[in-house]
Amino acid sequence: MTKAPSPGRPPKADQRLSKQLILQTALPIVQDKGVDALSFRMLADQLGVTPMAVTYHAGTKKQLLSDLVEHAFAGVLDGVEGGTPVERARSIMATYYGYALKNANLLRAILEDVTLMSADLANVVPKLKACTDQLKNSDGGDVLVHLLIDYAHGFVLSASSGANNPLTIEDYLRGIDWILCRAAGDREAI
Repeated sequence: MTKAPSPGRPPKADQRLSKQLILQTALPIVQDKGVDALSFRMLADQLGVTPMAVTYHAGTKKQLLSDLVEHAFAGVLDGVEGGTPVERARSIMATYYGYALKNANLLRAILEDVTLMSADLANVVPKLKACTDQLKNSDGGDVLVHLLIDYAHGFVLSASSGANNPLTIEDYLRGIDWILCRAAGDREAI
């Protein structure tokens, strides 16, 4: 006859709790159910530990969200390609959109509290600006960059608003192409 596990903290040999394990457990919850659904008690139940153990490794809920953003958006610019400024800007926006759509609930949290933004996310704007500054109809400032980023955010929020939403990445990229072609001064740039 085996002994039923007792509630509370598991024996040390049963599991090695770490921040990485907590992030791997928390991310699908946030992606599926949203930030408000995430709690230390829920994580503790899923990990078979006490809420205090989760708090010890994760810190505050804000710190956990900040770490989730860093984890979820790590390498957001790694797949960026393209030879021309328009091609690079399009690649940045397509890659960013993919990450943002998958992590739309974290994006909502970032838009509510910009202090949650990770270094990888913060790097998107200067990389995009380096591309848009080279375009014929660039404003020389941040208007085009903000337009592209805000368009991405609006599209992500719309595309993630329900299970039966018909919006696709092709719809999104058609808009990005339209904006970039006009900024390049060429209606056929892409």
